[in-house]
Amino acid sequence: MNKIASIRIGLRDRFERFYTEDLVRLSRKRRAKQIFPLKAPYALELTSAQREEISAYWKPYRNIDKEMHWFAFYNAFCDDKSQLKHYIPDGVYFTDMDFPFTNPRRSDDLDDKNMYDLYFHDVPMPETVIRIMDGVILDKDYQLITIDRALALCQEAQRVVCKEARLSMGGYGVSFVDLTSTSPEDFKQWLEKNKNRYINVQRVIEQHESISRIHPSSINTIRVMSLVFEGEVHILSSIIRMGQGGAVVDNASKGGMMTGVSSDGWLKEYAFDQYGKRWSQHPQGTVFKGTQIVGVDRCHDVVRRLAGRMCTTTKLMSWDFAIDPAGEPILIEVNLTYSGVVIHQLCNGPIFGDMTDRMLSYIYHNKR
Repeated sequence: MNKIASIRIGLRDRFERFYTEDLVRLSRKRRAKQIFPLKAPYALELTSAQREEISAYWKPYRNIDKEMHWFAFYNAFCDDKSQLKHYIPDGVYFTDMDFPFTNPRRSDDLDDKNMYDLYFHDVPMPETVIRIMDGVILDKDYQLITIDRALALCQEAQRVVCKEARLSMGGYGVSFVDLTSTSPEDFKQWLEKNKNRYINVQRVIEQHESISRIHPSSINTIRVMSLVFEGEVHILSSIIRMGQGGAVVDNASKGGMMTGVSSDGWLKEYAFDQYGKRWSQHPQGTVFKGTQIVGVDRCHDVVRRLAGRMCTTTKLMSWDFAIDPAGEPILIEVNLTYSGVVIHQLCNGPIFGDMTDRMLSYIYHNKR
């Protein structure tokens, strides 16, 4: 290889890193700074001893002093103060920890709900009715159809949920449509208006009674965060997300709440919203402590079976499941990158648990 060709390849690789990593890091760092003021009212000021302990723990890896406000936030909820230093601040997690395990650019390309029936063909998922893909409308078998045929399929399904298929988060772009009471002409106009977007239209599912009774108007999902590390699929954290007040979605950004859940389905004592407000009882009546739901262990089994399929794109991901009336998991979504860590740490403590030392060493001493 001559010198000019070597320089060109080096410039190409540097530009690629700038595009796929550096710009994303800067964006995420700014985002973390914007998010924290919303959580600040729940912070509990750190003692000088706590600051010294946290700084000493992180010193071999990076200067953590500018992130102390996040430790003050978790200080308000951490019962075992000896574990406080193991919490991962948002800015650190999204700029230093997501990248060693995830290719954000490739994740954005792969993260398409219209392709789930190909990626995860062997697990239960909500039944797709039609797919809208950049000017093309397909049926569930990926065959081209007309708008009139799409309307007929949705009318046959009667009740459907329309979801953004790409680059969606926080429950935005989700709408439920009852075709038995919606004008066919209005829905056809909606199809015409949105045919250049990426939308997945599915049949509305039913959920297990043990979960439905908490808040029946939303599908309350179990989120499982997993990591493929050292040849093994690790289940880092499991929570259940619940709607409230009649909402049709369970996302925290839409007013929902979440609590930790054990592998055998027992809920933690407290639930939280995305800002840290704490409840021991759901506004609709359920007391969290002593409540058990079904299917969490089966969700873990599915994650262990599927996680390897995404390894060329990401090894750190979050999975969302509903539980059907028979107690079996229904895969709703997988978040391949930029999956929130605050809600997990609020509910279940430090995200990497007793793996924290190994993870920090790998990220800062080996991988980087």
